[in-house]
Amino acid sequence: MNVQALLSVHALALRAGGAAASRVLFTGLDFAVRPGERWVVLGPNGAGKSSLLAALAGVFPIASGRVSAGGVELERWRSDALAAHRAWCPQFWSDPFPASVLETVQLARHREQPWRAPPAGLEPAVQAVLEELELAALATADVRTLSGGERQRVAIATALLQDAPLLLFDEPASHLDLGHQSMLVARLVRHAAGGGAVMACLHDLNLAWDLATHAVLLDGRGNCRAGMRDDVMTAVALGEAFGVALEAVDVRGRMRYFSGVDAEDAA
Repeated sequence: MNVQALLSVHALALRAGGAAASRVLFTGLDFAVRPGERWVVLGPNGAGKSSLLAALAGVFPIASGRVSAGGVELERWRSDALAAHRAWCPQFWSDPFPASVLETVQLARHREQPWRAPPAGLEPAVQAVLEELELAALATADVRTLSGGERQRVAIATALLQDAPLLLFDEPASHLDLGHQSMLVARLVRHAAGGGAVMACLHDLNLAWDLATHAVLLDGRGNCRAGMRDDVMTAVALGEAFGVALEAVDVRGRMRYFSGVDAEDAA
């Protein structure tokens, strides 16, 4: 049975900053994200990972190609309908006003009329996510007083509570300790197993391997490739993209990556 893709990308090209005259980040990117899949986006700084994720969310201009969600090109979606289809968690956030953790995550529950007051009492879904991400004890805390890792978990919780089948996360593990990284991977695996899909930009190759079923690799020189994790995340391909010599070692069924001398020195 051919399951309709939650997201489809065809011949996609992006330019830095979205400007027509700026440098090309990559061209000719093709892939489709289907229910149950977990995609990671990899590549060196400036390769276009965050730009790609923002373009998939519909908030970054594309130079050429097409991006479709549920078979419909992004520009044809109403904003409220698109918010119900995909949740986008950017790499950076701003907290200009005082707000509690609970107030922040509850914003995701009212996409159609966000100005309305939240319902009386704590929704079971909100309580469950707060407990799962170890945020329940911080529910009344001002988000501006949180540590980086705590605030990161609030951002993740907010995206999860949007109840969208497609999750787009930009560096969701950047501030998390080892325990919370493991918690994040387990939660995203469960989301995909329940019929959703995940796409996340990650710098940690070991964490990426643990999460992924598929991968997109951008090399920072305009080239890109996408496909099954084991086909894309080879030590050779990753080493060429990052400009370092890499070794991949199977440790109890999990691939672990180790960097050594520079790729030029190893040649």
